[in-house]
Amino acid sequence: MAQVNQAHAHWRVRETAIAMGHQLYDHLMHDNDFNRIWKERYPDLNSKQREELFVAKNLYRLLPQARATLTQMLNMSYDDVLKEHIYEALLLDATLVRGRSN
Repeated sequence: MAQVNQAHAHWRVRETAIAMGHQLYDHLMHDNDFNRIWKERYPDLNSKQREELFVAKNLYRLLPQARATLTQMLNMSYDDVLKEHIYEALLLDATLVRGRSN
């Protein structure tokens, strides 16, 4: 099974993308056709394993949205300490260019 924590990103960005992946999975599972197809594709997995696999397979697609979400949070009325942590995470994430595909 794919490893979710193998994403080449700062841990805050990765955790944000993982949370977004779980939310997306929950949303998609309300579509009966998608739910049926996903279950048929992975019949040997239980529901939690299918969800984890979905998040792992789509994590690289969600990293840009996670970065954008964190960036938008800097313009909102959050605690300054939280904003500093987000800003630092985005700066450190930007330095992790090695290993990312172009």
